[in-house]
Amino acid sequence: MKLSKQTDYAFRTLIFLGHLPSDQMTTIQHICDYYDISTNHISKVVMQLVRLGYVEALRGKGGGIRLRKPAEEIALIDVVSHFETTLKPINCSEQPCRIIRSCKLKGLLDNAMNAFLDALKNYKLADILDSETQAILFPEK
Repeated sequence: MKLSKQTDYAFRTLIFLGHLPSDQMTTIQHICDYYDISTNHISKVVMQLVRLGYVEALRGKGGGIRLRKPAEEIALIDVVSHFETTLKPINCSEQPCRIIRSCKLKGLLDNAMNAFLDALKNYKLADILDSETQAILFPEK
């Protein structure tokens, strides 16, 4: 299973913000510079994270972005569910398949996808935050 760029960038943004002290804010540009990602991409992701209630954004001098919810309340499965356009590993009807009635591949891949999603249900953003990553993100601290 390969996640979309949007989901990848959402996780990168949440991890970055999750390591930020709760009383601090950062900018979209800071995140883009750190990950060497287009401002346009991260801006769209951050707007969606704000709409979903995971991130708070304040405009103006002294503004920026930070987590709105504690990392312990952000479920990884929810992030994937919100950012992935489809969670179907294969589309047998896009180009009609001649063996659809007897094919076992779709069922097997659906089971694998369900196992992937079930595994994510057990984890929150807090579970993937650690001091080693924090030291990489913010070496001066």
